[in-house]
Amino acid sequence: MEKKTECEIVQDLLLGYVDGILNSESKKLVEQHLLKCSNCQKRLQEIQEDIKENENNQKKEIDYLKKIRRRSKIKSIIFLIIAIILIFLCIYLYKFFILNSISVKVSKKFQTDNFYIETISNAGFEGDGIFIDETWYKDGKFKTKNYIKTENDEISQDFGTMYGKIGENEVYYLNENNKTATKEYFPFERKKETLVTFPNPIFPSSMNKYMLFKLGAPFFTKISHDNKEIGREYYKLQLGENELWVDMDTGLPLMSFGYSSQTEYYNDTKIPKRSSKGICQYKYEFEVVTDEMVEMPDISEYKIEEINMFE
Repeated sequence: MEKKTECEIVQDLLLGYVDGILNSESKKLVEQHLLKCSNCQKRLQEIQEDIKENENNQKKEIDYLKKIRRRSKIKSIIFLIIAIILIFLCIYLYKFFILNSISVKVSKKFQTDNFYIETISNAGFEGDGIFIDETWYKDGKFKTKNYIKTENDEISQDFGTMYGKIGENEVYYLNENNKTATKEYFPFERKKETLVTFPNPIFPSSMNKYMLFKLGAPFFTKISHDNKEIGREYYKLQLGENELWVDMDTGLPLMSFGYSSQTEYYNDTKIPKRSSKGICQYKYEFEVVTDEMVEMPDISEYKIEEINMFE
């Protein structure tokens, strides 16, 4: 075998020299040879340039992979955000559709000029009886009656009967027991919507006609449905501690809870003595009111007092 020259030996050792893995004798041999050999110096420079280029290429590859991972991570985060937004949007649209459909159904129901509404609620604490509010409406005339019934089905307190007409600003409060009447003038005309709004917590009154109210309601309202308590499908609308049951077919309220909660405190303190959660039951009938039901009786023998609410 042909014996290698010193240049060939040194060039074989150059990679180890650059990597710093040669022993002291071999390193000394290479360095002494490089001092006097321009060819090996050139070869050493080529090796160093190749190594530097490889390092740069590796760095570029690493940077590229990091960029790919970063982009992939950003895409995943964006996708997750979009997915969450879509989920919330679907929930929002679901609630908005239900609340809007309820409002539309109720509006259609009360396009009629003939209806009867009855609300029954707890008049206060246990044993105080129940408060009943009745409204009759036909062709622009209306009558409302409010009273409290005891557990024995007796009227313990009668707040009288009110008669009036839509579009007018005066009403009559009649007390048929003592033949007295109060004629009140209001600074506004009576509207049909007013008769419906009070005994119907979801009637589309002037308040929730505003778009902001309609758009905001789904954010604060929890919606579920059930049929256990009354034998037919109904929605449960929850707003904080208040709950409203709404008939799925008609959109009309059936029951409400918590809307008029009461608390009695010990004298001169804020310590609660007892509390009562408001519970209300609703009843609606259409095309059942006759002219006689809303016609004000003859009050010529009544003692009439006039009150001007403008003053």
